Amino acid sequence: MKITGLKINIFSSKHKNAKRNWLIVRIQTDEGIEGIGEASMLGHDPIVASLLEQWAENYLIGKNPISGELHWTRLHQDNLGRGGRLFSTALSGIDIALWDLRGKILGVPVYELLGGPYENKLRVYANGWYTTPGSPEQNAEEAKKVVSMGYTAMKFDPFGKVAYTTITPEEAQLAEDRVAAVREAVGPNVDILVEVHARFNVYTAIHLGQRLEKYNPFWFEEPVSQENVSEMKQVRSKINIPVATGERLYLKFPFFELVRNEAVDILQPDICNAGGITELKKIAGMAEAQHIMMAPHNTNSAVGTVASMHLDAAMPNFLIQEYHAEFYEPHYFEVVEGLPRQEDGYVDLPKGPGLGLTIDEDLMNSHPYLPLGMSERGI
Repeated sequence: MKITGLKINIFSSKHKNAKRNWLIVRIQTDEGIEGIGEASMLGHDPIVASLLEQWAENYLIGKNPISGELHWTRLHQDNLGRGGRLFSTALSGIDIALWDLRGKILGVPVYELLGGPYENKLRVYANGWYTTPGSPEQNAEEAKKVVSMGYTAMKFDPFGKVAYTTITPEEAQLAEDRVAAVREAVGPNVDILVEVHARFNVYTAIHLGQRLEKYNPFWFEEPVSQENVSEMKQVRSKINIPVATGERLYLKFPFFELVRNEAVDILQPDICNAGGITELKKIAGMAEAQHIMMAPHNTNSAVGTVASMHLDAAMPNFLIQEYHAEFYEPHYFEVVEGLPRQEDGYVDLPKGPGLGLTIDEDLMNSHPYLPLGMSERGI
């Protein structure tokens, strides 16, 4: 079997905080089997598409799709831009599609190729459910609705949209009031995951984390920027909340630095940006060596979401999976079929060979690419 071509589609949807575009990669073969992947970057998707087309023409066409590790290494090593978000996102899309192809060729789900599942269900947490900036009362009512849908965990950013590096006393109090209201609304047995979006400096992040400890957050996500590992380590050493990070990091190398420097409790690589299934499996192995848990970031379409689930199922150190799906427009579930639906805070494992997905291309094309401004990419 040989790769004969690559096809790209970009489609869009919205939730209350964001517009999203998703780039779907389809690798075609001379035997008619097609592998589906995703290379979504939350902006600049036409640039990713152009890069993918170049890679297909210059390298992929004519290759055997079984040799995934070889193709990953060549596409990484032979590019001057290796390691950045653009190149690692394109590489991720190809890698996911090749795993889907191999599963279809062998007639088994991808998680069987990764060593088989540890569990029959995967825990998920809700995101995309809340208004920002919203009043504490508004966020509390929204949180109650999330619980009524069956979720046992939910993430939100209580810091509004105006605080960077530091925060005013008024905004800090409002952020605490939001977390307090959500905690009171959902009770002690629902996990609240606090998102920070890498905004604050060290002393601000420590101050805010310490203020929120009494509400028992499940984690404190991206309290400081990803560039400086020592800053993350300082925050982790001064707060009694697990620190999570990783959505802005690409390939295994920066994750190794976090693990080596004992700067993090939970890693959050995105399967569509950090190198695909092949690379996230290696990142998970590094984390496992220090009993660090994995909770992959996910603002992706059903393709990236299901790819994450296949990997989650085969990871000994899987913790929980981000799940936006039920807060997008209804066509999210119709464009790509096969995404397991949340029930009581869990999803069943995906079904079928490969990723187990099918695409409605006509419906996809009816929700075309949305040009985004800087403030429209959302969270």
